[in-house]
Amino acid sequence: MGKNNLFFEDQFTEFKPLLLEIGEKYLLEKGSVITNNLDTLYLYYVESGIFKLSVNHIEGDSKTICFHGEGSICPYSLSRPINGKFHIDVDFFMITAITDINTIRIRPKDFYQALKENPDLSITMLDYVIMHSNLFMHESVTLSYDSAFVKTCNIVYMYNHYLNKIGINLTQREIGEIIGETRLEVARSLKKLRDQGIIKTSRNCIEVLDPEALKLNCNLDFVY
Repeated sequence: MGKNNLFFEDQFTEFKPLLLEIGEKYLLEKGSVITNNLDTLYLYYVESGIFKLSVNHIEGDSKTICFHGEGSICPYSLSRPINGKFHIDVDFFMITAITDINTIRIRPKDFYQALKENPDLSITMLDYVIMHSNLFMHESVTLSYDSAFVKTCNIVYMYNHYLNKIGINLTQREIGEIIGETRLEVARSLKKLRDQGIIKTSRNCIEVLDPEALKLNCNLDFVY
């Protein structure tokens, strides 16, 4: 993950042989939700495909927080028990497969045991959790202080570097969910970028024509 680009990948790639020993290969179909306490809970190592993590408001609104690709693990909250129990706060967040995902699924108790026996895996998981915590704090600052235009530039930058390359397209509504703005504000920001010759848009597709100009409009903590 480079800076605050909302896309996690490759954090656990070196541990794949170990994860294969304690887990099993499993195909998750597009649209599958892995944060349902009514089902048997597993951690999923991503071999290919994309998860989306979103936060749900009590009134029904949803905000996309980040994406998880190859070499990441979801949901990390199952990596250790709380009060002796492995569980997920499903009222707070949701993790959804936005593509078909080839995974290694692992029972929480087996992953927890592996953490206790493998210091390198434990340190990597600690770093992974801290990266998410830093992202959440950065999100609160971004939502409070960055303009709708800057936030739109941030997500277009991330889209150009990650999602578009693997065939994931975003609607204006979905961009709004990620940056916490209305579809109208997103449309205005995209129009400004078009007028400046920085992007070209078609149905659910954004083509960046001037990456350097786009970077200049982003929050500098977001780009590299």
